[in-house]
Amino acid sequence: MYGKKDTRKDDYYGTRMTTERGTETARAFAAKMLMPEGKNPYYKGEMAIRNLDELDNNMNAFDASEAPWVADWLEYLGDQTTAVRIRKNPMNFKKIVHERREELKRLA
Repeated sequence: MYGKKDTRKDDYYGTRMTTERGTETARAFAAKMLMPEGKNPYYKGEMAIRNLDELDNNMNAFDASEAPWVADWLEYLGDQTTAVRIRKNPMNFKKIVHERREELKRLA
């Protein structure tokens, strides 16, 4: 493995998370998702959604047809793992978002 990038992903309940910027601690990743800096909010009507917490609190405003957008926005914030989970199972995107928020709140 000499010279190769470490691509391990111990993200769910682990201590490391791999992102496009490299490896971060789980706590730093959780903070970034719950309070992203320098990222644009998503506007749904007049509602601005700025982070994973606000997204989860407003999931009733979304329907299953918007699951791909949710995945894209979470990927933009830096959570590729959750984006992949949503793309694989778009009908359960609300449950996936809620589970991820709860997980990250425990870590933050």
